[in-house]
Amino acid sequence: MIPRRSRLALTRAAALAALAAAATSVASVADLYGKPLRGLSPVSVAAIVRDPARFSAKAVRVEGLNAGVPGRPALKEKEAVLPVVTDGSFELPGDLAGGFLAAEGRARSAETGTVFVATGVEVRREGPAR
Repeated sequence: MIPRRSRLALTRAAALAALAAAATSVASVADLYGKPLRGLSPVSVAAIVRDPARFSAKAVRVEGLNAGVPGRPALKEKEAVLPVVTDGSFELPGDLAGGFLAAEGRARSAETGTVFVATGVEVRREGPAR
């Protein structure tokens, strides 16, 4: 017979293993493109569109539902629209419709307006993790 303390330790170990497996399965739902995200605090799309120079010097994170057309992802917050492009080191799939995007990179002013140049993008199809 296994002593009570050993049984409790085994039960705790099994519970921790189950939690780790669940966390791994949730994490594997997202597709990562480019560099892994560092977990920066998100900045609102509207703030970046309003003042892109403020967000061009350091890496920031943006996130939200893809509001762009196939092949041209974009994030939208009220009237502010922020196209997301890659830094050239990776490609995004053409169909990201309905995907929740989290991207890290820098803002840049372009002839057509502000764009977000991403060094890494995480795509989840079921929506934001809570």
